[in-house]
Amino acid sequence: MAQHPDYPGVSPMVTRHGKTLWRYRRKGKEAMMPGEPHTPEFDAAYSAIIEGRALPNADVIRHPKAAAPRSLKAAYQLLKQEDEWLALDPLKTQATYARTIERILDLPAGNNSTIGDGPFADLERAHVKNILKHFPTHMARTALICMKKLTMIALDQEWIKHDPTYRLKKNTPTQGHHPWPADIMAKFEAKWPIGSRPRTAYALALWLGNRVSDVARLSWSHYTVKQIMIDGTLCEYEGFEFVQWKGRKKKGEAMFLPMTPMLATELAPLERDPEGPVLKKQLKSKKRGWFYADIITIAMAEWCEKAGIPPGYTMHGLRKSLGVKLAEADASTRQIMDTLGHRNIAYAELYTRKASQARLAIQAMDKVSAMETARRKPRLIVSNKK
Repeated sequence: MAQHPDYPGVSPMVTRHGKTLWRYRRKGKEAMMPGEPHTPEFDAAYSAIIEGRALPNADVIRHPKAAAPRSLKAAYQLLKQEDEWLALDPLKTQATYARTIERILDLPAGNNSTIGDGPFADLERAHVKNILKHFPTHMARTALICMKKLTMIALDQEWIKHDPTYRLKKNTPTQGHHPWPADIMAKFEAKWPIGSRPRTAYALALWLGNRVSDVARLSWSHYTVKQIMIDGTLCEYEGFEFVQWKGRKKKGEAMFLPMTPMLATELAPLERDPEGPVLKKQLKSKKRGWFYADIITIAMAEWCEKAGIPPGYTMHGLRKSLGVKLAEADASTRQIMDTLGHRNIAYAELYTRKASQARLAIQAMDKVSAMETARRKPRLIVSNKK
């Protein structure tokens, strides 16, 4: 029904007995109004609702998704409208952040309220540290990332002047995903023959340097042949051209990765459905038999276990293995970036620094050894005395 012209947010409702009642519904609040419009009790109740005061004779119900102005929950609602948030993978990163933030907002804050209801201006550094203590070590990093995202909203909205998360460490430094050494690769290849699903997933991650999300979505429709001028000669190269799934909503550009002889051998036995996935699920399902990222991640752990490989070697580790191989082959930082799809030069330089360290150290120590050998070599001294 239409709202009352003199009371925005108030509309009539008729009971089954034909009686007309008045109800306020707006901005997450709901209340049954006492009496009739323009009466003293009605006006007093309406003023109390608008000003956010408690009603003595009316039951105000707060909507469960409502957020108090300038609260952490209000910051979360604004965060979900940001382009950066919408660009996240809704089934993975975005879902993980959403679960973490909602867990933070639901933490108790005393007086039957939660942290999400509190004003952002009251949030201090000590409070943030206490919030992080509610998460185990492996989740504390994600929790801090989420707190930083909420804080940036509050700073942009000018609800606060200082960042309570400033210089808080995200996590204890770790080794990250391990590159696969040659002996581990040999174990996996000995267990799983060319053409099997484990071997195909392994080969795509290793010889294309794809992320798991790209391996899951790689289709034969991405296969192409390109003519490229190399050193004055027009050459044809087979390969896959696709837009990386990560960052695809940030105007991701198509990247072409050539088919190496190693990958060609791995893919030779596979059936090539022009519109189908390169890596298929073992059992067909409503998802058209496609392998999804989370499924591959779990499956790879099982495949490694069956091959006698210890825990810690992952699909992403194979991507890092290609980075190591590129650096060891003296590929430039720019070549590594364009092959792996890195936008930040710092990631690519990690591979080149690690690969160069041993070689440069050997070369440097060779110089020291040559100098010391020359210094210790006996010298013939000719005297001028008669």
